[in-house]
Amino acid sequence: MWKDWLALSKREQKGLMVLSGILFMLIIFYLVTPLIFHPANSSTDKDLQQWIDSLNKINQQHITPPAEDSVFFFDPNTASITYLEAIGIKGEALINLLKFRESGARFKKPEDILNIYYLDSALAHDLLKHIKIDSSMPEKGISYQKTNAGSQTTKEKNRYQTQKRPKTKEKIKDPSFVIEINSADTAEFALLNGIGPVLSKRIVAFRKALGGFYSPEQLKEVYGISAETIERNISHLQVDTLLLKKIDINKASLRKLKAHPYIGFYLAKDIVEYRKKNYPVRSIKEIFSLKYFTPKERERLSEYLTVK
Repeated sequence: MWKDWLALSKREQKGLMVLSGILFMLIIFYLVTPLIFHPANSSTDKDLQQWIDSLNKINQQHITPPAEDSVFFFDPNTASITYLEAIGIKGEALINLLKFRESGARFKKPEDILNIYYLDSALAHDLLKHIKIDSSMPEKGISYQKTNAGSQTTKEKNRYQTQKRPKTKEKIKDPSFVIEINSADTAEFALLNGIGPVLSKRIVAFRKALGGFYSPEQLKEVYGISAETIERNISHLQVDTLLLKKIDINKASLRKLKAHPYIGFYLAKDIVEYRKKNYPVRSIKEIFSLKYFTPKERERLSEYLTVK
């Protein structure tokens, strides 16, 4: 070994020493970096986690998670966070479900759970047969109790008055004012009655995730926007379906497919598996023959999926 070293020229020896030093420093840097730098969660993630933790503390209903292969029923309006996580509702789907409940709305029928964003379609369909909704529970801010005679007591009237939302100031006066919802920016959406800066940003974000709107009715799916608000503005809304960004199922990755609000992980996985076995897919009808596609999903996704 030393003979080989001595056989090298001084320039070669110096170069070898420099290279060894650099390699040594890289190894030290690799070992030390995890001890110095700790990746921190974003403030948004922290806020969401704090919010869920606070709900956990005030949640008075404690339900033991169902045992595997057992028959169980739950009410999505009252089930605890622990229970929801135990049956598979996690991550963004859990957050959206909790926000839906916190807004004062409630699930009126089992099929309503299919409208929770980012909830896997297959899981949602599996849960349908386990949902039992207590129809006696009033919806916050909307329903109120009446006396047997059909009239409200003073206390009940006061409670209802405090729950009613203040009327939004009318912002659109010109009946000919129209917004094309696939190209409008947040400033234009904020001109609509009942839509402010926060809801405008949500509309644009949801539009980007979808690839565009094919109907103004889809605005009702944006979290925080009521159906009444859209109906009040419907005469001011237009849609150009030529601006829709469609997904080519012969080329789209699993990540891109599952990111679509109407698809989710399980449907995306089925599409990719089918494509592997039957490439190239020649018709959207082939995809819609897969197990978990419901008539509603076929109707909605026919606007977003294409074959090229």
